[in-house]
Amino acid sequence: MEEIYEPLNKSLRLVGALMEAAETHGILCGLLCTHHPFSKDEWLKHILGETAFQDGLASKCEQQLLLLKEYTVERLNTYNYEFMPLLPDNDIALPERVQALGGWSEGFLYGLGLTNLETENLPDNSEEFVNDVLSISRIASTPDENEENEESYMQLVEYIKVGVINLYEEMTRVDNEYQ
Repeated sequence: MEEIYEPLNKSLRLVGALMEAAETHGILCGLLCTHHPFSKDEWLKHILGETAFQDGLASKCEQQLLLLKEYTVERLNTYNYEFMPLLPDNDIALPERVQALGGWSEGFLYGLGLTNLETENLPDNSEEFVNDVLSISRIASTPDENEENEESYMQLVEYIKVGVINLYEEMTRVDNEYQ
């Protein structure tokens, strides 16, 4: 995902987007997990803001975002669990990666909120996951880059990966039951 993160982040900054790549991906994942139909324009306006969305300079960024959506949907629908949250590469300083993880989590919750998802209607494990993401969104980075903190970060990323896959699959199952 590192080949996606930095170029997208740069594009988002160039157009004056309202957020960075991690939070953008979090919103997308929140929207996708609920299987609530949303238009690309609706999603892009939340990321780029009204002004940038109407600006011709945003077209390259918009293309990157649409490719990210296709890529994410593809990864969520694989059977070998290839989905990963879009975060900075591991050679970036841990405090920056932790901050991005918090932003991703905030975006995810925002994406769920855009669909008016009521967490109390979720199965217990999915409701617990959403509550855990809320806690992760408040994460504060520590300046200590030691092996223990690195391991904790990796465990949180893996937890989010598995939680998103499970929520996506659970909501797919729920959608299929009502059809």
